[in-house]
Amino acid sequence: MERVATKTDLEVLSADDAEIRDTDIAFSCPFCGKSLVIDYRGAGLEVRCTECGKEVLVPIPGGMELADLDLDTNEVLSQLFATRRNYQKAEFQIRLLREKLVQMQETLGVMQNVIAEGLAQS
Repeated sequence: MERVATKTDLEVLSADDAEIRDTDIAFSCPFCGKSLVIDYRGAGLEVRCTECGKEVLVPIPGGMELADLDLDTNEVLSQLFATRRNYQKAEFQIRLLREKLVQMQETLGVMQNVIAEGLAQS
């Protein structure tokens, strides 16, 4: 069973392998068409598709109210916005770290070449 954890500790599952509960939201990735499933608490969140890895907005089922999440509406919205901000900050940090890693790998390659040339000349 394919699992991808989100910041809210909810899991997006491939609908092909998942046991779908009555409280789950089943939807398709708009980019690749993969069938996905998430607990109802994921309604309105952005999650990563298990197939293509792109950001997907979990639909809010018709008739569902924020009160269905067993929390005060303001608390739910506050948590939702905080989670989205934290997720975006984390994604930004990951991009920066990946860029830095590439730079460090390039520098290491240059240093290895210099050392190899120095050893070859001695």
